[in-house]
Amino acid sequence: MKTLKLHAVAVACALCCGTGFVRAQDTRDADKKFIADTAQDNMAEVNYAKLALQKSQDKNVRDFATKMISDHEMLAANMKPLAMKLGVKMPSGPEVMDHVKYDELKMKSGSSFDHAYVEAMVKDHRDDLQKMIDEENKTTNPELKLVVAKAEKVIRQHAEMIDNIAHMGGIQTPPLPGM
Repeated sequence: MKTLKLHAVAVACALCCGTGFVRAQDTRDADKKFIADTAQDNMAEVNYAKLALQKSQDKNVRDFATKMISDHEMLAANMKPLAMKLGVKMPSGPEVMDHVKYDELKMKSGSSFDHAYVEAMVKDHRDDLQKMIDEENKTTNPELKLVVAKAEKVIRQHAEMIDNIAHMGGIQTPPLPGM
């Protein structure tokens, strides 16, 4: 009887440890996906900002776009060493939906462009901020947690900046995530 109980405990421990290993592996895979997705998001933000510099006549939008290029290139550079360390296959460009959005923006001009760009940036930065908050809470990788915490501050600043520009243009914005 005692042997049977010890065997049952050993099986239970093996199952728990096995489940823990699977969860840790899933977390690493989720972290790698987050890093790759974030790289695509950064590339898309830079592309949108370069387009805004070409098409916008609004000084606030142009200033925001300039900051987007600088900051999102910095965010990408900050993530790159960790991506290499974790063996993340980095994407070669933004995802397909970002190409579609870019093409839609490219067809606009003047205040129509500015309005569409600002609305897109309000949405994108809320989405990006929520992704950062979620990853910071989920990852168990201390290096990634540190990089994400720094990026979250930058993305929050962008969201606040674009909200101010939106409000000046009469565009309503939803509350920021994590507030």
